[in-house]
Formats: sequence, C-alpha cells, structure tokens
Amino acid sequence: MAAKPFSARALTVTGWLYLILGYGLLMLPILTLVIFSFENSRFPTLPWTGWTWSWYQEMFTDGTLIEALKASLFVSPLAAAIATVLGFFGAYALNRFEFRGKQPLTILLIVPILVPPLILGVAFLGLLSRVNLQGQLYSILITHVVILLPTAIALITLRLMQMPKAIEQAAWNLGATEWQALWRVVLPWTVPGIAGAFLLAFTFSFDEFVIAWFVSGFEPTLPVSIYNFLGSNLSPSLNAIGTLVFLLSILLLVGVELLLIPMLLNKPTRSR
Repeated sequence: MAAKPFSARALTVTGWLYLILGYGLLMLPILTLVIFSFENSRFPTLPWTGWTWSWYQEMFTDGTLIEALKASLFVSPLAAAIATVLGFFGAYALNRFEFRGKQPLTILLIVPILVPPLILGVAFLGLLSRVNLQGQLYSILITHVVILLPTAIALITLRLMQMPKAIEQAAWNLGATEWQALWRVVLPWTVPGIAGAFLLAFTFSFDEFVIAWFVSGFEPTLPVSIYNFLGSNLSPSLNAIGTLVFLLSILLLVGVELLLIPMLLNKPTRSR
C-alpha cells in the first residue's frame, strides 16, 4: 500500500490536534469541577492544598441536596417511563395507520420542543395554578412528561421505520390478533428504541431546570435546589454533587449511545 503524501498526513494530524483541543476545552470546566471536589481548601485556588473527602461527607450530612436528589430520582424515572409508554403507542399509531388529522397531530406533538422553556414554564405555572396542582412533585412530573413525549416518539419512530410492515402482517396471517402481534412481534423489535428513549428522557428530565423552577414550589428537584443553594451559600459540596451528577449523566448517555448507534447504522427497510 502506497504511503500517504506529506500533505495528507499533515492534514490528518492537524485534524486530530484540533479535535483533541476542542474536546479538551469543552471538558476543562467539568474536569476542574471534579478535581476541586477533592480540594482540601474551601476555596478552589492554586496551589493545591491537599486531598479530602469532607465535601462529599458534608453533602450527605447537610441533607438539603440529598433530598433534592431523591426528588429528582423520583420524578425523572417516572416521567421517563410514562413518556416512553405513551411515546410507543403514539409512534406506533403514527407509523402504522392513516387517519384524518394525522399531520396536524404530528405537528402538535413536536410543539413542546419548539417553544422556549421559559415560555413553557410560565404557561405550565398558570395552568397548574388553576387546578391547584402547583408547587408539588406531581407538578414537575406532569410537565416533564409533556416535554419528554416528543423525544420518545421520535426515537421509537426511528426504530419502527426499520421494521418491515410485512412482518406484522405475517403474524396476522398466522392467526395472531392485532394485540398479540403488537406484544410478541412489534414490541420485541422496538425494545432498543424504547430503551434509548427511556434513557434519553431520563437524562433530559434529570437535568431540566427552567420549567421545574417555575412549578416545583417547596419540593425542588436537584437542579433547582443547586440554584437556590448557590444564592445563599458557596460550598465545595456543590462540586461533589456536580461530580456525582456528571458521572450519572455519563453512564446514561453511554447507555443511549450503545443502543442508538446500531439503530442509526441500520437503514430503514421498506416493505414491498
């Protein structure tokens, strides 16, 4: 095999250096947060004064951030699960059936993505206050289901598009009812899309701040609690909780990527 010319090798090296530099600059603030969560001094300054676990201990001892973390771990999985279930049935209906009003309904389902979170937060606050649901964890749950639903539908639709319609029709011809074909044929095929939708919805819900800030009241999620904590205190325990949230987000995003990459590499198959 002929060696690459010098110009091509130089371009490749330059591209890799640019990529490393770009990602390095993006990750530098997060790396700084992780490092200073172990800093012995209360103020993140150089030179380094030593290692300590005290800020992680303070985070668990204080209880404020832990209670907010519990609230997030209650709302986010439940909101992601509800949005994923509704998203599956919505994606199946939009992908498999033709009915009057399908196009306007499809547009309506993506509206929460297009509206700025600030406007959505004010609108949700006004609506929930009229039905006496503001200021509760269930308020955050309801709003998060609404904003997560379009994402779940999009990911599950992507997976359903790769399934030939003839497979489901063959199940009907072999005697399966529509519900049996849905449960035993369509659902197993869609599992990667469902899992990816759930993990991505969980990540979005866990990190969401603006809407939760408007409707949470005295039961804030973790991002809202961190914002309130910053207004009255400056503690390295915030670096500790930030490090834990970063690690959790990384694990979830890795799970999403492992599920979505095979889906994106497979081209949709059309039934004949």
